[in-house]
Parts: sequence; C-alpha cells; structure tokens
Amino acid sequence: SLALTEYFVVSFLTANLNWNGLGMAHYWDQLNEHAFGNFRNLLEAMTLNPAMGAWLNTRGNLKEDPATGRVPDENYAREVMQLFTIGLVRMNRDGSVQKDANGQPLPTFTQDDVTNLARVFTGYDYWDDGRRFIAPLTNNDRTFPEYTRRAMVFDAGKHSNREVRVLGSTIPAGSDGRERLTKALDILFQHPNVGPFFARQMIQRLVSSNPSPDYVARVAAIPEIEELNIGH
Repeated sequence: SLALTEYFVVSFLTANLNWNGLGMAHYWDQLNEHAFGNFRNLLEAMTLNPAMGAWLNTRGNLKEDPATGRVPDENYAREVMQLFTIGLVRMNRDGSVQKDANGQPLPTFTQDDVTNLARVFTGYDYWDDGRRFIAPLTNNDRTFPEYTRRAMVFDAGKHSNREVRVLGSTIPAGSDGRERLTKALDILFQHPNVGPFFARQMIQRLVSSNPSPDYVARVAAIPEIEELNIGH
C-alpha cells in the first residue's frame, strides 16, 4: 500500500475535501483493499476516489459548452495514461523502450487521445445526500463526512456524450456515461504497456531500484496483472 501511494499519488494539502483526514484515510483503505487484487479494479477505485477526484480535477469536471468555449478538463485524462497505466513511450514486455527507424522512442499517446479521453471523465462529483449541520465553533454550514468514503457519483446531465477515439479504439457517441468510463478503463488496462510500466515501478519500490529486463518481463507476464506478486 505504501508503494502504491507513490504511484497513485494524491495530496492531503490540496484534497479540498473539507474532511481531508477522513478522505485520506479512505484513500489508504482502498489501497489496502486492492493491494493484492486485480489492477483493473484498483484503477477504477482510484479513478472514482474523492481525494483523487479533487487532486486531478475529475470532481466537478463538466462537458463542453460551445456558447462559452468551455471544454472538459484534461488533467486526469493525461495523468491516468502518463502516470497510472501506459507511460509516455511504448515498451516491450521487459520494459525496454520501442524506437522508430530513426532511433526515437515511440510515444504511447497523442494530444488528441488526451482531448478525447477527457470527455469520459465528465459528470462526476462527490456523493451527497443533502444533509448539513452547523459547526459549533465556526458556525459554518458543513456537509456530513460520509461522501469522503464513497465513490464519486455520475450525473448524466453534466457528461459529454461526444464520440471518444483513444489509443485506436472508439467509444460511440451517446452511449451510457458509466459504460463509457468502464470501456475507457478497459482500453487502458488492456494496453500492452501496462504490464511492464506498472511492474517495473512496483519492483523498484519493493525489491530493487534497477531491476533486470528479465525480472520485469517475468512480473509483467502475469496474466493481466491479476496478482501483484512482485517478490522473487
């Protein structure tokens, strides 16, 4: 779980949850819950985690508005690819970099991928049952902290239903917003970079700072990274 905090990074100082301590405790609980499970489930839990939503702007992310020129925030779309799943350059199973005919690294995604993927992460916000109370010392109106322990919820009216083309796959326009999120995370999870990208970083945090390509390949070969078995 400690290693995962250095991978799925959030910040206490900028969580902006009002109940930051409880929000960070839930984040830690989720890392413990998924630490030895399926990476796909961990990825979805972190995507909808309220502390992550505050940190990378998924929380309150709105669909495009042609009248004002507003477009979906791209922060999480970029970071979920760059930091959490596939990285910046294409990799072989052993973590070595794939290069073009000129010896330059092959990028994993483009700005168009980021712009398209950002549409998927619109329409999400904190769970809210409407309850409030008056804080006795400050006399401020406060929400109860339960939302810090629940996945962010979806509002179809704030979601961009435009077609999404990302990493060579297409998510049709007008499809159900929650299914669009599932499809997008599946696309990322099934990318061949996920195994070596994630495995190498976990090995570095838990076993060896400079793992051999063979070691990375052995861990990355675990089917769909179902078990995070990083040890020798």
